[in-house]
Amino acid sequence: MPLPSWKKVLVVDLGFLGDTVHSIPAIRALAQAGAQVDVLTTSVGQDLLQMVPDVNRSWVVPLRKPSPPPWRHLETLRDIRAQRYDAAISFVGSDRNLFCTGWSGARDRIAHLTGRNSWFARLRLTQSIPQRDRANPVYEQRLSVLQALGWSGSNPGWAWQIVPANMDWAKKEIPPSSIHLSISAASSPQNEWPLDFWAETLRLVWEKSPQTRFISTGSGSEREIARQADLVSLVQDKRLQIFFDPMPMARLGALLQRATLHVGLDSGVLHFAMALGTPTISLFRESVGRPGWAPRGAKDRTLVKKCPCHETGRNQCAGSRSLCLSQITPVEVAQATLAALDEHL
Repeated sequence: MPLPSWKKVLVVDLGFLGDTVHSIPAIRALAQAGAQVDVLTTSVGQDLLQMVPDVNRSWVVPLRKPSPPPWRHLETLRDIRAQRYDAAISFVGSDRNLFCTGWSGARDRIAHLTGRNSWFARLRLTQSIPQRDRANPVYEQRLSVLQALGWSGSNPGWAWQIVPANMDWAKKEIPPSSIHLSISAASSPQNEWPLDFWAETLRLVWEKSPQTRFISTGSGSEREIARQADLVSLVQDKRLQIFFDPMPMARLGALLQRATLHVGLDSGVLHFAMALGTPTISLFRESVGRPGWAPRGAKDRTLVKKCPCHETGRNQCAGSRSLCLSQITPVEVAQATLAALDEHL
């Protein structure tokens, strides 16, 4: 059974950077099946999707943390309803995504469920897809939603259009053999590694590879700027370059493509780097969803430690220092970084 012959499809994807990255293969699959694909997304999602030629239009809901209640989006939903979409699909099973899918006015209103969705969020759906196998990569889980609807194509992957001006900027500003660092995790401080561990890792790498430069970027939030400034104070070395202001996604993409390696936590930037084909080293604590989010390509390496919080159901990682991630040592990260440099330089 093939996909229905939809001409206009709305993908509801109200997540942040990592969520949007993992939805792109499914968005491209819909476009390649012949549909005009619009996306209801966040501001950062719109910025990212401008580099994806398969997307016709982005509708924006300016979410933040904490986000406003779903009914605050009613004006945008009114405009979307006027478009008379053939289908609205949510690959992300949050109540906010389900609510917007159900009230989109599309003829077919389809959502991937997580098992924790409220009856109100599911109220106006015409079809629901059971939770996918979380052991698979998240982008494969989203493609499997299309498979449940009749799609039988192959994974189209990612395709990025980065304007030459941004590539020229990266060549000018980012020295060869640079490593991109992502030292913060927007999802939770419990997914962060101690700053003194980062400083020690850089010192150990420089002992063996003194010419290596490290580049750190962030979202521009007050907390991330403070963490970056603290790292500068700990390291006190000009081989660490900090960009405190947030970058447009196209410029960040050019930086990540220019970098030899990305090293960081479970953050949206990690998934962006993976999708751009940049080799990655990532730090994870064990969790139910970890297998889906951890990159597993030939150029990716993940360092994982068991997490008592996950095993016992009691949060022992609360506070400024994750007990679980702290089990990963600077020596382990430095050794993985040096091995990756040897392999990819």
